Amino acid sequence: KDEGDRQISRELILNKQTNTRYKITVCTGNKKGAGTDADVFITLYGNLGETTAMKLDSKKKSFETGQKDEFAIESPTVGEIYQILIAHNNKGSAPGWFLDRILIEDLNKNHLYEFPCNRWLAKDEDDKQISRVLFPKQSTDHMIEPAILTSYEVIVYTGDKSGAGTDSKVYITLFGNHGKQTEKIHLKNSNNKDPFERNQTDIFHVQGDYIGELIKLRIEHDNTGRSSGWFLDRIVVTDLNNPTTKYIAICNKWLAKDEGDRQISRELILNKHTSEIKRNNQYKITVFTGKKTGAGTDADVFITLYGNLAETGPIKLESKKNSFEAGKKDEFTIECPNVGELNKILIAHNNKGSAPGWFLDQILIEDVIAHHLYEFPCNRWLSKDEDDKG
Repeated sequence: KDEGDRQISRELILNKQTNTRYKITVCTGNKKGAGTDADVFITLYGNLGETTAMKLDSKKKSFETGQKDEFAIESPTVGEIYQILIAHNNKGSAPGWFLDRILIEDLNKNHLYEFPCNRWLAKDEDDKQISRVLFPKQSTDHMIEPAILTSYEVIVYTGDKSGAGTDSKVYITLFGNHGKQTEKIHLKNSNNKDPFERNQTDIFHVQGDYIGELIKLRIEHDNTGRSSGWFLDRIVVTDLNNPTTKYIAICNKWLAKDEGDRQISRELILNKHTSEIKRNNQYKITVFTGKKTGAGTDADVFITLYGNLAETGPIKLESKKNSFEAGKKDEFTIECPNVGELNKILIAHNNKGSAPGWFLDQILIEDVIAHHLYEFPCNRWLSKDEDDKG
């Protein structure tokens, strides 16, 4: 398609949500070769939500050794920022980057955050990572609490499907309710000689920083071994300093490059193991494609829901019939963990097919359990050839 601002993804926001202006100052280190030619992206995470990955663009050459670069962005408010994700795409003749720190000023609240890094984002330096999660430095008028180690029991239930077991190395990261998280922990030394076998329960005892009440986890594997794909049923986590409280995360999905949505990493909500454990919710999604010439798309379409309790990952909107035709209304029913009251969605396509550009009129989402209907207007193109080309 060749319409509009050339974006193929849209973040649609309820009218009640306001935007915030941020001034972002990026300080590249003074080490030899510290500068990068790659494109740099930032994501802000706050107590009210998170942004999408935003490219830090400037008319001048940015991210040079010892240089300070300033960027002004405007996005839906995320509230108090508790972490950021900074990353680059490893493009260019010298992509490796040594980042000193990032300053973010919330211009609406006149509040300044400092995010120290002092590490490489490079495929050939340090730990070979090109993205980093950074946490704000505490202000000097607060005592900095030393990290307290605690022990966690992690019980992993592999599903009962053909080929469900994995030979890959499996890692877990736990997230607490004050924006803190553990390091990525390798799950090894199971109660079983061969962990993660089909229909098997594996128990691990690991150590990590005390991060408060648990709210979610990230589970992932490295896709190595003869049989790497893995079907994970659920995980139960217990902080052994408080053994009466257990947290359960339901997955019931593949982590595999050749199954399902081909993801090998998942973020799962942790619920306290009581009679009030949150079950999956059901959402009815109605998509209205516009009536403009060429409005329909052949591409795969994905939706992400953001609520006051959690968010989903990208969910493919699939149907047996031909969807997203000009002037057409398509209905989908999805089941996923309850995200609470919806405040925004991200709608995107993968730009595949002979005519991928798409003119989206609006999306209606019905929370089937809560009997609540949300309307997300769009009335714009999602196209690489039109509008803003994103």
